Amino acid sequence: MNDQPATGGSTRSPGGRLDSFLGRLSGALAAVSTALLLLSGGLVVGGLVIPSEEPPPRSAYRSLDPADPVLLLVPSLEIEAPVVPIALSEDLVLDPPRDVVDVGWWDASAQPGSATGSTVIAGHTVKTGGGALDPLRDVRRGAVVDVRTAEGTMRYLVQRKKVYDKDELAVNAVDVFGQEAGDGRLVLVSCTDWDGTGYASNVVVFAVALGEPRTQDTTEAAPAG
Repeated sequence: MNDQPATGGSTRSPGGRLDSFLGRLSGALAAVSTALLLLSGGLVVGGLVIPSEEPPPRSAYRSLDPADPVLLLVPSLEIEAPVVPIALSEDLVLDPPRDVVDVGWWDASAQPGSATGSTVIAGHTVKTGGGALDPLRDVRRGAVVDVRTAEGTMRYLVQRKKVYDKDELAVNAVDVFGQEAGDGRLVLVSCTDWDGTGYASNVVVFAVALGEPRTQDTTEAAPAG
């Protein structure tokens, strides 16, 4: 009598099944190895390494050491205005410079190039023309703003603008002028909404800092001959 359990008629040995499994495992590991080679930056062919595509280009901007602003430029609005430092008055009012062709940098706000805070610049709008920031209300989202300093040029990109009446601006003063946040942004402020006797509102432009634009390196030696 045969006391062994039935095998279903199969005559394949355990060693044969193990060899088959190991063969499939080896194939899988080979595929994984090839994938890793591809991901590591090149494809191995005949013992040679074929490099992958060129790495992405470096950023178009670099960091800029903080420094006081000296010139404001908004090319899309043809604004080019000297920047002078200004301070809050005794009644906590930020008045632009006396000369309407200048703009004023609040000297308690961040310098261009700072990683935190907000660089606040205010300028005049003149009803009859001639004010440094006359066209500020027409600025569009995505417009470029450059601020020059002794260290270089800090570039910003306009994100949004908002018109506040006098009461709204007072209520939102911390959000607009506060230095606890801002990530080095630029805030431009001027008057708007002439009512026949004065300006009823302020236009405020918020711009994100990009950095100093990289320029072609001019320090390379000239070719011989």
